Amino acid sequence: MDFLNVCGVSKLYEGHRALDNVSLSIPEKSIYGLLGPNGAGKTTLIRIINQITAPDSGYVWLKGKSFSRKDVSRIGYLPEERGLYKDFGVEEQIVYLSRLKGLSKNIAKERCRFWLKKLDLLNNAKRKTGSLSKGMQQKIQFIVAVIHEPSLLILDEPFNFLDPSSQSII
Repeated sequence: MDFLNVCGVSKLYEGHRALDNVSLSIPEKSIYGLLGPNGAGKTTLIRIINQITAPDSGYVWLKGKSFSRKDVSRIGYLPEERGLYKDFGVEEQIVYLSRLKGLSKNIAKERCRFWLKKLDLLNNAKRKTGSLSKGMQQKIQFIVAVIHEPSLLILDEPFNFLDPSSQSII
């Protein structure tokens, strides 16, 4: 059985067809890439899978069942555009967003410290997110995407702003 099925998904924005009857099946424990030029609908499809927006037609199934809002907590999503709170401290932000994905405060703090150390951000744990470089912010976005150990990980342009050594770690 496939882990994720997208069947006949279409999306129209103000007369522009962003997706036209898109179908795909992704097996469990696999890596799948969406490739195409800007405007091809990759981000629209990712937003539909994450239930940020709804398709005009078609459906998304997860493990053979209709996809529900609660399934969103099983997804780790690193969007192309950063969505961090600039006035939050790094650790404070990661723990807060981890709690929204269902982690307890203690587990969130423990995993946060692990990832901050792994990505060489531990010395920045108390700094405001808005004061960090774009590369450091991208690392934080990555941590937030993986910290709750999701069943499905969606990375949209994950290497933006990262130096080669950080890309290698990720």
